[in-house]
Amino acid sequence: MATTLLPIDPAVSPQRANRIPMISASLLPEETIAARRARRALVLVVVVVVLVAGLCAAWFALAYRDKQAAQNDLDAATTTVVDLRRKQQEFSPTVRVKDEITTLDGQLKAVMSNDLDWSALLDTIRSAGIPSDIRVDGVNGQLIGADGTGSSAVNTLPDTNNTTTIGSLTVTGSGPDKQAVAAYVDALARETVVTNPYITNVAKSEQSGVTFSLTVDITQTALCGRFTGPCKTAGGK
Repeated sequence: MATTLLPIDPAVSPQRANRIPMISASLLPEETIAARRARRALVLVVVVVVLVAGLCAAWFALAYRDKQAAQNDLDAATTTVVDLRRKQQEFSPTVRVKDEITTLDGQLKAVMSNDLDWSALLDTIRSAGIPSDIRVDGVNGQLIGADGTGSSAVNTLPDTNNTTTIGSLTVTGSGPDKQAVAAYVDALARETVVTNPYITNVAKSEQSGVTFSLTVDITQTALCGRFTGPCKTAGGK
């Protein structure tokens, strides 16, 4: 039997000739692979559910804490209101008296809106005649009522001081001469509490130079008192 020897391929090295081919294959059944994938998905779902449940529990705890804080504030406010109402009932007589005083003050201010310091006004009438030696013997005054009546002023001249008149005075007296009476009228015209002095009668007198009578209007500046403006000093300035 003849044997033919084939020459060895010099292009193949011993390492290459002895190389084991890299062949891999999965021998696990498809059911096992699917079961593993299902377990991994289940674990992931459980982790997500646990995280969501934890977040919901934290949110609920925070909301419950805020609710309790609000409830505590409401209870404290309710207690304060109850205490204040109880104290208000304790001091209700005082509060009622204070309200009555306030109401009475308002009524008095309305009633006494034409309050007038007659003493200061008479001092003004008398002091205006001192420089000219005028002696005031009598003064008759009357205020205008709320309905616009009550004034018996004879003078119908316009107000020289551009102020509202609230009444009138009739002044009678005596002086050394007519010039003194005229000076007295000028002095009254310079006053602020009276305006429009008007001589109605001048007559000679055997005992004292002349006697006279005049009318003068009372201005709103003369109004003063406890429930109006403060009273000014005598002289009307």
